[in-house]
Amino acid sequence: MKIDVRVVPQGHSQLKQDLLLEEFKDTLPPFSEKIRVAAEIDRMGEMIVVSVHFQGVFEMQCSRCLEDYGVTVSGSLRVIIKEEQGKFGPSPDDDSGTDFFFDVNHEVVDISSAVYDEIMIALPLKPLCSDDCKGIELSDSGISFQSEDSVSGNDKELPIDPRWEALKKLKK
Repeated sequence: MKIDVRVVPQGHSQLKQDLLLEEFKDTLPPFSEKIRVAAEIDRMGEMIVVSVHFQGVFEMQCSRCLEDYGVTVSGSLRVIIKEEQGKFGPSPDDDSGTDFFFDVNHEVVDISSAVYDEIMIALPLKPLCSDDCKGIELSDSGISFQSEDSVSGNDKELPIDPRWEALKKLKK
């Protein structure tokens, strides 16, 4: 998301756009829909405060059944952009509280990296297509691999490997 600070007026303004995140496409799951971004921008002299709200749908794979499904991801963040001569781009780790800088030679600020970080935090670590997903089912054999104590198929219980018996004692 690029913000041209030359056209940001003093006071309050709004910006809506679709975000492509081209430079991060290799590290993100594929998009089912574009990431929609709405920004509330408040400019007070040399300082710009941007409150960003985003929402998008990503194609992810269920960690139990391995089927692809769409995950809606949304979130928000606040970014502080400040004009300072000789500084531009993301802020180095300091205590100023400023996230990005711009100067007269660099008046377009790209805050995509901050939005990318928030998207990565919002993505589920263990995606599930539904809470009651039973797992992989092999229709040819009738066996389903489910997250239970045993594997069942054709109405009969398959035995559990005896090496795991010690762990059952811990469960009790």
